[in-house]
Amino acid sequence: MNDTTRAPAAGPGWQPIDPLPPQEAEELARTARIMLPAQRAYMTAYIVSEDTADAEIRQLLGRFLQVGRLSRGGTGVLRVRSPKTDGDEAYSLYLNPARGHVTGYRGPADSWFAKAHTPLEDILRRRAENRSREEEDQQRRAVHEQQTEERRAAHERRMREQREAAAERRAAALRPTWPVMGDGQYDRSGQAAPAPSPKRPITDEARIRYVGRLPHVLFHADALNSPFFSEVPVEKRCAALVRVLDLLLRKQSKGTVVVSRDAITVTGAKVTLTLTPDCSMVRTLNPPRTASKEDAPLYQANKWPVQRVRREKKERPEPTDRPEG
Repeated sequence: MNDTTRAPAAGPGWQPIDPLPPQEAEELARTARIMLPAQRAYMTAYIVSEDTADAEIRQLLGRFLQVGRLSRGGTGVLRVRSPKTDGDEAYSLYLNPARGHVTGYRGPADSWFAKAHTPLEDILRRRAENRSREEEDQQRRAVHEQQTEERRAAHERRMREQREAAAERRAAALRPTWPVMGDGQYDRSGQAAPAPSPKRPITDEARIRYVGRLPHVLFHADALNSPFFSEVPVEKRCAALVRVLDLLLRKQSKGTVVVSRDAITVTGAKVTLTLTPDCSMVRTLNPPRTASKEDAPLYQANKWPVQRVRREKKERPEPTDRPEG
């Protein structure tokens, strides 16, 4: 007679699967065909008749399919083992589900029926209760995660709104409260002009002081709308900037020149202005930062004198001889 060694060997290729529903498990246990190797292995192990072996194998199969440990092999064979509640030693049945054949059996020396076991109904009830608790726990976790996500999203939304409000306040604080000129660049007469074409940078200070005062130099709106000119009418700002630029570049004692790769910076008389590297345009003009806007220096025409143009002396006509008489 065949013994339990005819059952398929357990190996690493077994993949765990879920137990079957009670109705499906009971139907499969009732209709399964107990193959001779499985029947003889069971009869040999426990010295029982064919009918007893058939009935007990079906009973074990119905129980194990519902509450046991099921795994599928590479060939599709199911290994149906007893649950942990039935003891540490496993009772195993091997089932070909495609044909409904029980092909093998393995188990310890003592028959499963020789011991007391928890009734199947109690195991199913406990599993249903555990499953219900797990579902409730999952629902609670899902609700908690959803609430946490909603709180996080609300916090991020509040922080974003606060950042936007703070940025708006900063922008409003930096926004001029005095009349401003439209964006762009202007010539000395206050007429809008196209952006100058870039030219070769000027690095010689003497050349900068000369070229920067020429009439072709343009003024950007950022410089003309400086808080330094907040009390200067719009139509007079270009003339005011001409005075500032002329004085700082004309007198080394009034303005110092610093040349960098991106700009030419001229500082003096409590203001700082920047020119493009080729001296074609004044980009910015800013007074020094102070604790209060009221303390910031403002443009005063009398402090920025215009360079006087020397007039050539007219030659006196030579006196002519008076007529005699």
